[in-house]
Amino acid sequence: MRKYLTIITVCALAIATSCTTHYFPEPQPIDAKSINEMPKSIIGQWDKPEENEIHIIDKTSWISISTDSLGNQTTKREYVISDSLIVKKVDKFYFINMLEDDSYWQVFLGFKEGNSFLIKGLGSADTLTLKSSLGLTPDSTAESNELYYKQNLSKKQMKKLVKDGGFADTLMVFDLKNRTLSN
Repeated sequence: MRKYLTIITVCALAIATSCTTHYFPEPQPIDAKSINEMPKSIIGQWDKPEENEIHIIDKTSWISISTDSLGNQTTKREYVISDSLIVKKVDKFYFINMLEDDSYWQVFLGFKEGNSFLIKGLGSADTLTLKSSLGLTPDSTAESNELYYKQNLSKKQMKKLVKDGGFADTLMVFDLKNRTLSN
């Protein structure tokens, strides 16, 4: 099940850029239907020139190809939507849920803004936003930077969290006009 993950890249970025990780018992929002396809805005080929990468995204998969300075392929990763990666859509927002090894889910937010499509994560600043916006505090912590919640969030709660500044960590920016990708 774990061999089929879409957007592993997002998870690696989340770990690298965020000091705190928030985990939920189910894919969020709990009352939104899974669409199990990538957002239409990001389907296509994306260049990530600063890292010599090309990303090819279709409805259900994401292929990442890295090359060295001579143009030789050094890494190829392919990720496919499965039961361990679930995409849910609420209005203009995409909630990208990834199952972790401990059976908890990490959630990311994707949305179009102007000529960009952003993927954002929950980080350190969001711990306070979750509490002030929704009255939600973690039920347990594995380490000081891993927060576990037993409560699932509804579509209404997720929209409120976004409106109140949740998902503060920008992990990826797709430039829709130039077809480039950056962190």
